[in-house]
Amino acid sequence: MQILNGSLWMWVVVLLSVYEASAQVRRYEGKVSQQIVVNSQTPITDWASRKKIAYHEYEKLDRANPGKYHLDPIFDKYGKASSFWLKSRRTGQPSGTMTLNPDMMPEVGEVLPPFVMKGLDGVVYDSEKLKGKYILLGFWVRYEKPLYTLASTKVISAFVDEHRKRGVDIVSLGTTLNTREECLDAIPRKNCGFIPVPESYGFNYRYHIGETPFFILIDKQGIVKAMAPHTEFSTIGDLILK
Repeated sequence: MQILNGSLWMWVVVLLSVYEASAQVRRYEGKVSQQIVVNSQTPITDWASRKKIAYHEYEKLDRANPGKYHLDPIFDKYGKASSFWLKSRRTGQPSGTMTLNPDMMPEVGEVLPPFVMKGLDGVVYDSEKLKGKYILLGFWVRYEKPLYTLASTKVISAFVDEHRKRGVDIVSLGTTLNTREECLDAIPRKNCGFIPVPESYGFNYRYHIGETPFFILIDKQGIVKAMAPHTEFSTIGDLILK
């Protein structure tokens, strides 16, 4: 069995050691909480043939062709790497590198793939059960400067509060690499506009969010209504929802 600690470059690239017992951690001083586990029970699918392969077949291929193959995690609706693609390593590709593909990001007008997130408030937020409400998903790395400050969240809280005053409920959630304890330390008592979701950085990979902070607004039918990085939040903030 191989256990891969959730590791990351602060900007987009995560280094996951598929072939080693320990992972490399870059620019992250907090707890490494999310693990990616590969063992005999792990579903693996060959990218080229789309056929399922057994773990021992992967091991055999890896021993016969050291460095030729890598396992690319597939993140499920819980934000966990529950299965893997077996892919051939591109020439010059570093061992264990996993990058986000912006071409696979959700698009406006499409149904967002489902998610189940557990907030810092202890509530489980299931996108399938939230239909009938607007959902604002915020994708962060960590709740710390320079990307996260209380001032930087004012546009979010203002957007959510203004609509709630008009009777339009918006469920606002924010993903992060932080643990529950780190979230409790980082989130101020004042309204920051969203409910933190500890240890949920896997959703950034599920939706291929390569720029953070980034926001996706989902309508009452579960369809992506708008998307924007934090610097262009007005794309969402100027909307009048009904």
